[in-house]
Amino acid sequence: MNALKPLMIGYAVLMFSMLLQFQIIWPAEAILLSHWSEGPASLLFLPHGIKALLIVLVGPIAVLPIALAHLTTDMLIGVDVDRIFFSAFISSVVMLIPVLMFNYVSQRSLFSGVMGFGFSLPQVGRLTFSIGLIAAILNALANAAWYSDSGITLLAFRYLTGDLLGILVALLLWGLLSRFVRKSLV
Repeated sequence: MNALKPLMIGYAVLMFSMLLQFQIIWPAEAILLSHWSEGPASLLFLPHGIKALLIVLVGPIAVLPIALAHLTTDMLIGVDVDRIFFSAFISSVVMLIPVLMFNYVSQRSLFSGVMGFGFSLPQVGRLTFSIGLIAAILNALANAAWYSDSGITLLAFRYLTGDLLGILVALLLWGLLSRFVRKSLV
């Protein structure tokens, strides 16, 4: 049960970020950026940042709540069945590849996260940004190819921008939360 706790918390936080994404961020973008309709990509995709932070902290096992959150969300909003499975698969694989690469290069256990290993807040932030960046590039290419009949288009850059801004916002929120928790414990 103790090992499941970070996964359950991660799923809950990821679902909350997706709720914010679909109920607040995307509607606001639709109003503010109505002149730029470039497919399904958001210019601020907060869930990508949450996924990057989750996989860095918990490790590759975080693909389970990531895939489950995408399956749940896509079913709730009525996405086509083939897109539901593509979304869950791609969102998991693009996060899995960079964290496995990091663990391999740093000669750590392939399936370990950084939680409990004494990484400082700036180190976790840099690692999250690096893993999130690689995942964002892979995600942008995969999704732009899925939605475009002619290969990679400007949609890839919109995916990339949304994912990168999502990482920055998630790291900012995590840093503020960490600072608040440290001050309240003192």
